Amino acid sequence: MTTKPSHAAARRRILLVEDDAAVRRSLQLLLSSDGYDVRAYPSAVGLANDPEALRAECLVADLIMPHKGALELLGELRAAGWGAPAILISGHLSEETRKLARTQGFDMILAKPIPDASLSKAIELLLQRPRSGASCGEALA
Repeated sequence: MTTKPSHAAARRRILLVEDDAAVRRSLQLLLSSDGYDVRAYPSAVGLANDPEALRAECLVADLIMPHKGALELLGELRAAGWGAPAILISGHLSEETRKLARTQGFDMILAKPIPDASLSKAIELLLQRPRSGASCGEALA
C-alpha cells in the first residue's frame, strides 16, 4: 500500500511522458489518487518546454514516442543535472533494450501492461532509497 501525503505541500512531483492519451490519462489518475503531483506530457518535447520539469522527484517515460524516445530524454535530463530516479515503461522490451536503458540511467523497467499498483510501488521504492547511482533493475511483480 502506498502512503498518501496528508496535504498538498507534501505531494511529490512525478513526470509522466506517454504518447498514448488513454494510457497517459489512466496512469495520471492512478498516481494522482496515490497522492502524487503528476505532470503529464504527450511527448518529450512537451516536457522540455516545462521550466518546472527539473524540480520533479521521479520520471516515468514510455520507451517509444514521436520525435524523441525515453532513452534520449533521460540523457538530456541527466546532462542538465537532473539526478532523480527514472522508470522506463514499454510494451516492446527486448533484452538489448533493457540493457541499454540500465546503461542510460533508468532505475527500473516496467513492462506494459503494468499490473495494478506496480507503478506506484516502484515509485515509492525509488523515492525511499538513497540515490547512489546504482540501478534497482526490473519490475516489482
